[in-house]
Amino acid sequence: MSRSPLDESTTASGAPAKDAAGDSAATPDAGTTGAWFVRGRRLPPPMVLLGWLVVAHVVLKALVYLLVVDSPPHGDESAYLNAAMALSNGVRDLFALNGPDVAELDRNVVASGWFMPGMAIVAAPLYVVFPDADIALVRAYLGLVNLALWLVVLRQVVRTLGPRWAVVLAIFPGLVPMWVMFTFGAWGDLNAGALLLLLLLRLVEMFRGMRAGRGPGVREGLVIGLLSIVILYLRSSTAVLLAGLGVVTLVAAVVLLRGRVRLRAIGAALVAAAVFGVLLAPWSAYASHVLGARVLTTTTVPTVKANTFGERDQVCFGECDPDSTLWFRPVRYAREVARATGTSEVEVLGQMSDHALRDLTPRHYLDQVAHNLAAYSLIPAVFVNHVVPEGGRGPVGEVGGWAAQLGTWLLYYPVLLLSAASLLSVARRSLEARMLDVLVKLCLGGLLVQPFVHVAGGRYWTTAAPFFGLAAAMYLRERQLRRAPAATAPTPAADLVAVRWLNRIQVSLAVATALVALALAVSVLVFW
Repeated sequence: MSRSPLDESTTASGAPAKDAAGDSAATPDAGTTGAWFVRGRRLPPPMVLLGWLVVAHVVLKALVYLLVVDSPPHGDESAYLNAAMALSNGVRDLFALNGPDVAELDRNVVASGWFMPGMAIVAAPLYVVFPDADIALVRAYLGLVNLALWLVVLRQVVRTLGPRWAVVLAIFPGLVPMWVMFTFGAWGDLNAGALLLLLLLRLVEMFRGMRAGRGPGVREGLVIGLLSIVILYLRSSTAVLLAGLGVVTLVAAVVLLRGRVRLRAIGAALVAAAVFGVLLAPWSAYASHVLGARVLTTTTVPTVKANTFGERDQVCFGECDPDSTLWFRPVRYAREVARATGTSEVEVLGQMSDHALRDLTPRHYLDQVAHNLAAYSLIPAVFVNHVVPEGGRGPVGEVGGWAAQLGTWLLYYPVLLLSAASLLSVARRSLEARMLDVLVKLCLGGLLVQPFVHVAGGRYWTTAAPFFGLAAAMYLRERQLRRAPAATAPTPAADLVAVRWLNRIQVSLAVATALVALALAVSVLVFW
């Protein structure tokens, strides 16, 4: 089993020392069972505790399923499930040796180019087997898929970071009722977050290899590329984060490795990029062909920017048709203009966005960013009132809904505060803890870019939830070990460069977070 960076009580050098319990911290399970976060209390062995927490997650999942079993698709779920049905029809046509209905695929899979097809691909196998599957079966299927994915994630956390950190994640987000509710949804946010955590764990293992002088090879490049493209297919807004993680990993390889090993790592990076590009190309080419314009991932950015930061009464070069929704009014108008002018609706949407944003001021932008951040992070249980049966839940269901909200609030808000504190602090106790601190900060920072460029809502936090849990636990662990005396050890010469670079990055990320938070706080106080 790999050595855990977070169960160590070490100096900044990364050299193993004695933990607060007096036991060697060279392995993930070192120290007394109850010494981790909880002092003076005996807890079950971490793997036993993890098993019970998984059982609790499954029980909670069964209870939450009763709240959503008959709930019709809400919002974007309809688009994802329609695309899944279209894909399943195409698969059946191929097996029947008939040509697929291209018009149906164009209309439902690409549509306006707003959504990546990841969740449609996930749900399509169900419709291949059960073409007329009702929503109860669809939600059960998605719940089982997400349960399997979560078990894979926890297993990998045990192998990479140690069982105590799997316990942390089994509690948060594993026991957060609203996070569990989203496991039955057709949105890709939660799945993308779980896979992003798997990607982070692969990067941790890669960093350990580079620290030991081993460069990643072709296999690592293939895995990183595959994970990255699947995450993008599930959640297109992760593109910036994925690019950032790729750049950071490449820089780490250049700094830590030498000679042929460095060239091997660069080759692995090229393999990852090639896999990513090759698997993105079919979707990009197909969407571009259907929409008559260059589409890399999705076409939502112009419309979202216009509706989020621009003047909504000018999005359609004036007011849009009031008979449609906020998001589809511009699309319908753009289609009519494109048809009349012989251009692409994507191009028209870009022109409409520029028009709506022409008078954007810093004050209005910061005001909307503050609203977006609040919507992203402060209303975690709002969807309990959206995902409901058509006839309502009834008295028992209402009690269950309130219990889900209360349970979410009790777990979510303390973790959110601790995560914010972690973003403003620096982990110093070991080299690997520093490295994981940087990766978690990059993931949270990359995900929190969305409120600055895109509308936010009460379901997007599910992508960041695993990283909230890790950040909160890292902050508590750091505070705990700083209060306890620990042996010190000299920094190995081979680690001096890594420690220096990681410290610079950590401080830069913390300062950047503080400056952004200060700017937003000032804008709220001054402009509101």
